[in-house]
Amino acid sequence: MADRFYSVVIGEHFPHQVTEGGSTSGETIELRVNDTVYANKDAILRGLEAIKSYLIVRETGPIA
Repeated sequence: MADRFYSVVIGEHFPHQVTEGGSTSGETIELRVNDTVYANKDAILRGLEAIKSYLIVRETGPIA
């Protein structure tokens, strides 16, 4: 199984600043997508929206 990793340095927000690879890059923000759902872009986007909503609604301070 081969996962895909998407990484970005904190503060960057443009698509061309995202690094995609087959292994972790160790950046500040990183997402690992399991290859079993990799082909379903809509499912990945819904999951990202759920994480974004969680951070907006539930996270009240710095992530510890």
